Amino acid sequence: MTIHRALTALTFASMLIAVSGVQAGSRPVTPVPDRFETIGAARRFARIVERVRDSNAPDLVGHKKWTSLVAKYRESIVACTTHEAFAQAVNHLIEESGVSHFHYYTSDDWSYWHVLATFGDDDESAHVAHVGIFPERIGDRWFVRGIFEGSPADRTRIRVGDELVTVDGAPFGPIKSFQGKEGQTVDLALRRKPTLLYHVEITPIKESLYAAMQDAILKSIRIIESDGHRFAYVHGWTLLGRSREYDKLTKLQATVDGLLLDYRDGFGGTWGRALRFLLGRRKANDSERTNPGWRKPVVILTDDGTRSAKEIVVDAVQERNRAPLVGEPTPGHVISVGGVRRVGQDSLLVLPGEAYQLEGHPTNPDYFVTRDIPYCAGVDPQLEKAKEVLTLIIERQSLPRLNPVGR
Repeated sequence: MTIHRALTALTFASMLIAVSGVQAGSRPVTPVPDRFETIGAARRFARIVERVRDSNAPDLVGHKKWTSLVAKYRESIVACTTHEAFAQAVNHLIEESGVSHFHYYTSDDWSYWHVLATFGDDDESAHVAHVGIFPERIGDRWFVRGIFEGSPADRTRIRVGDELVTVDGAPFGPIKSFQGKEGQTVDLALRRKPTLLYHVEITPIKESLYAAMQDAILKSIRIIESDGHRFAYVHGWTLLGRSREYDKLTKLQATVDGLLLDYRDGFGGTWGRALRFLLGRRKANDSERTNPGWRKPVVILTDDGTRSAKEIVVDAVQERNRAPLVGEPTPGHVISVGGVRRVGQDSLLVLPGEAYQLEGHPTNPDYFVTRDIPYCAGVDPQLEKAKEVLTLIIERQSLPRLNPVGR
């Protein structure tokens, strides 16, 4: 399981009220002030099993299957001597359960801090030093999966696909490399190709990753000129937040020919505003819809990072022939978050809630285009195809209507 899948496993099919240390829909639980190194693997695993038992996970997995998986993995899990090894073993168990929105995160994980900021109070305790890189671990190497628009990384020559090698000479880690270094210039070594090493000087900032993602969405909005047409573009990192991107796009609508809606990577959220923007609001009699906020042609980019609420949106849009999808299939990970629970001072357990019909059923694109991340140097064949498809739609709409011969 790549780190990208682990990161994007936390996507929110519905927004549930939950804060650090509290499971949504249950009584508050005070966070236990301890760390893995002091409590050990056996006691930590016992807490995880207890948290899962009190959630909806056993019903989704099947009680018999869950009990069998716990027995199968218990010996190897309790034998772990490091938190990293423990987390990997626990997540192997969880992955075999076959249920999405179910993951164990340590404070060394990028997503730990996003979860903390999203479900917690988003105060300074949930802030973390970062440079705006959305990372993916493939094998034993780290790569740039995405770059937050407007972030420190976005102002350098770093590109998607570059291998992340070291920070100040130490092996790269998505959190530990920048911890305590906010406001300081660090040396980040990357590889554009397996044999081409280069360095950039970059200054980490400390903030909420939830806020960073919201800012990136707004800053991603731009005009793309292509084959004589003007397209609005937005990178929909998440469907959580203030939704100011819809207002900004609506104001651009009169000046462009169409919209490129990039739903690759990031996280899920709540689908209501996105569906109203693209499809309009369903009327009370359920037979009609009001006019959508965006009325011009749309093409949506998808891949295995298009999860949860985003899957609900793209499935509905495709079903109504509102917009073609370009890219790769969605993963079919559509379960609400049932709770976010602490099992120690340095970890969070995300628990699944209710399954939607799309769970286990990927949505396939209308135009299948792959994008290989490692060493791609920022080349994006999916975006290029999306521009081509949107151009074709616009030009077909502009063709004059001709009467059939003989009429």
